[in-house]
Amino acid sequence: MSTTPTNPGAGPTARARASWQALSPRERRLLLAAAGVILAALALGALDWSRTERSRLVRSLPRAEARLEQVQESATEITRLRQQPPLQRPDGPALLDTVQASAKSRGLGLTIQATGDGLQVKGQAGFDELVAWLAALQTDQGLRVLRMEVQQQDGVASVDVLLTAG
Repeated sequence: MSTTPTNPGAGPTARARASWQALSPRERRLLLAAAGVILAALALGALDWSRTERSRLVRSLPRAEARLEQVQESATEITRLRQQPPLQRPDGPALLDTVQASAKSRGLGLTIQATGDGLQVKGQAGFDELVAWLAALQTDQGLRVLRMEVQQQDGVASVDVLLTAG
């Protein structure tokens, strides 16, 4: 590689041009070939990365679309529920009547009485039916179990349950 003195006050472009001109034709060809190899390697690397990312995105797209559909359905349901007036749940004697009617309609032989804390439920019933009934009361009437004692014998449960609103 031959060198020629350059003007130190010249700009970077002028210095680069002078350095390029100072190279022999063979050195110039070698530098151009090296630059071509480097550019080709960079292009191939970028293409490989692009292809890999594209296949990853193609695989993840159906899951993302399914999640989007669920979110949109949930948003629609939330909007619908917000537009509905709040449920008017009975309280006091009307709540007692509603709970008694609910137990009777399910064939549960339970005694239900109003107490200062809520509703007292006593009696015997099938355990699965009792649990399903209590879950329905929580969903429909907003009643939750505050205290529950259960003794099971031969598929029938003797229960003492205290229900409270809220």
